[in-house]
Amino acid sequence: MINTTGEINALLNLIEDPDDEVYQTITRRFIGFGQEVIPVLNEFQELTDDPVQVAKINSIISQISISGLQTAVTDWLNSEDQSVLEASLFIAAYLNPEYDRDRLFFEVEKIRKTIWLELNDYLTPLEEINILNKIIFGHYNYKGVELDHSTTTDFDPSHLLYNKVSNTFPLASLYLIIAEMLGVTVLPADIPKQNLLCYVEEGSSMISVEGSDILFYIDPLNGQVYTHRDVENYVKKMNLAHPPVSYAASNSINFVQRWLKEIAKAEQLKGEADRHKSLLQIISTLND
Repeated sequence: MINTTGEINALLNLIEDPDDEVYQTITRRFIGFGQEVIPVLNEFQELTDDPVQVAKINSIISQISISGLQTAVTDWLNSEDQSVLEASLFIAAYLNPEYDRDRLFFEVEKIRKTIWLELNDYLTPLEEINILNKIIFGHYNYKGVELDHSTTTDFDPSHLLYNKVSNTFPLASLYLIIAEMLGVTVLPADIPKQNLLCYVEEGSSMISVEGSDILFYIDPLNGQVYTHRDVENYVKKMNLAHPPVSYAASNSINFVQRWLKEIAKAEQLKGEADRHKSLLQIISTLND
């Protein structure tokens, strides 16, 4: 950025040019700089009262964010390991381009270490989850809130780690990240109309799921544990499927797709038609 300060200033001065071709040219150039230029654009925006310029800057920022997300999703899909941690980082970058990546890592590592100190090889799966719940929701006081599509804030994992509150998706991502770091076999669960996690153990005689077994389900909003019977009763009550049911553990790609779908709904509700359309296009690339 240091070597491009002069060019950025020149581009900012051209924003007021009414020529659409000029605007499209500078937009492409700003997109090329990537998300690190967004704070500069935000600062410039605060210095102008011209609604036309404000609208142009908002559009440029939006296009930079979408472009960055598209690139990140593509790279993630092409990587050997589609980790929830990496997905959380690119979703945080999309929703909050000025988020502190180092602080996010610090907060995650702090939680991991606290839980690790209480784990041992003799714990049952339920005891392991009770420890995760005690530390995440008790010791660190993380709190879940219901889905609210009037704002994108509660979908942001960086907001969760800074403010300790979010809806089910950032909390689920935190749960999955910590569990993976600790070798606790928690995965997303494929349950209709619900964002649940499941504890999977090899060699169990419970519910067969692709060579592994779901022992129980977990609500990431509060850590509540549900049995297979609980889930089956819910599905039957809501008329979501015909029991008996035997749901497979899901994967990070499906989880991220559902997360982005809910963010897209929030963008649509906010009147961000271009962002909504672009997110749907990105989501389509995540189809199995």
